[in-house]
Amino acid sequence: MQKPIDIVVLKKLSDVVNVVPVIAKADSLTLEERQTFKERIKEEFAFHNLKMYPYDNDELDDEERAVNAQIKVCTSLICVLNQPLMYKQDIIPFAVVGSERTIVVNGQQVRGRQNRWGVINVEDENHCEFVYLRNFLTRTHLQDLIETTSQIHYETFRAKQLLALKESSAAGGHSGGSRPISPSADRELSRNSQRMTMNGY
Repeated sequence: MQKPIDIVVLKKLSDVVNVVPVIAKADSLTLEERQTFKERIKEEFAFHNLKMYPYDNDELDDEERAVNAQIKVCTSLICVLNQPLMYKQDIIPFAVVGSERTIVVNGQQVRGRQNRWGVINVEDENHCEFVYLRNFLTRTHLQDLIETTSQIHYETFRAKQLLALKESSAAGGHSGGSRPISPSADRELSRNSQRMTMNGY
């Protein structure tokens, strides 16, 4: 269960940035624990109405929808005790393992960690989902991340600031003070800005 402060921070962040949840130190979990943790995170996001990238909208074509669906639910080959098993897993949140060191595996240098149970290769899909995350951020969704940040998040922020400045100036002219933007005006501005952005204005 996420802490209340985590929910508050994620709600504020999802309004200004693209939120891509990641499970760190995934090697400390079994495959079953990892999958259970993923499901719990997704349930928390849905329960608290938190926005998780990639977003579904009417502007996506069939190919883009297919890519997003493949990212969200992917069937990949996972090896358990050296036995191949078709294991259906939700890719998001990405379960990753990090390392700053390179180790030698089968005569090749790879980035990973070595412990008493064996070697963890960061770029091995059977060990963690770092490769999926890297492809997601730098290949399949890079341009969409840039456009979403520029056309939706930044424009929404810019519109909020302009409206707040306008209301502050108007209030200052009458009472010599300033007042914050009202929640209803804030919500309406966000909806209008996103609607105009998605329509290409």
